[in-house]
Amino acid sequence: MKPPPPPRLHVITALCCDSALVLRRGPSDTVATILWDRRRDRFEIGQWLKGRIYEHRCDLSPDGRHMIVFARRKDAGRAWTALSRAPWLRAIAVWPQSHTWHGGGAFDGDGRVWFNGAAPAEQALPDGLRLAEVNAYPHGTDGFHMGELYAAMMLKRGWIRKSGRVYDATLDKPLDNGWRLELGFRLSARNRGGISNAYALVNDGRDIRLEQPQWEWAEPRGNLLQVASTGALRIVHLSSAGQLSDFRVIRDFTDMTFEPIEAPYEGVSTPEARP
Repeated sequence: MKPPPPPRLHVITALCCDSALVLRRGPSDTVATILWDRRRDRFEIGQWLKGRIYEHRCDLSPDGRHMIVFARRKDAGRAWTALSRAPWLRAIAVWPQSHTWHGGGAFDGDGRVWFNGAAPAEQALPDGLRLAEVNAYPHGTDGFHMGELYAAMMLKRGWIRKSGRVYDATLDKPLDNGWRLELGFRLSARNRGGISNAYALVNDGRDIRLEQPQWEWAEPRGNLLQVASTGALRIVHLSSAGQLSDFRVIRDFTDMTFEPIEAPYEGVSTPEARP
């Protein structure tokens, strides 16, 4: 009997601090939220959801205090956008919908909230949060995953658009010694979501391209790389010759299992809590 595939990981970094949100998915319709202090490598487990979080339409606020998520239950008739206090899924405000078109959102550089689709009235936002300009990000209208939203979020995080748009987009981040980290997207890849990140290490001067099919997320961190692969966060060193070494596991999430966890605040009811 084959062992189950490792959990899938997606990481969303904060714009103005060392916090990041880890979405740990597995089995298929079970996901946990975890707050990661990238400077101290400390982790705070939030909550589990028996459902699906659309990671490319979620965001962590620049100060790491709030998050916006788009989620649904297994029955597609229950979906919602929620604001909450990171890393908790318990909503402080929620907007249900009966489909997966639009939904989700992002934070601008000032921490204002942008909604993918129709925005609520500003007075509806809790915790002193404010609405962003309606054109702060491109609205994604397809019912799949992200439209142009995710690429726009990554551009704010220092990535550079190399070519393409939407699912054909290719983004870059420069590394040392002529190398660059390339980010693209795959559709319906095995043991991944409907859309997943695809990474490669590229040195144009040496005509070298190193595909990294196991990497689900990667970001430069000083002269190293932080990488999510096979259920764990790792530290990777890239030599000038293109050799990957000095792997160090920051945190392995493989053995985590669902557990009911209460948020430390009341919040409001979301569709997954309804009968």
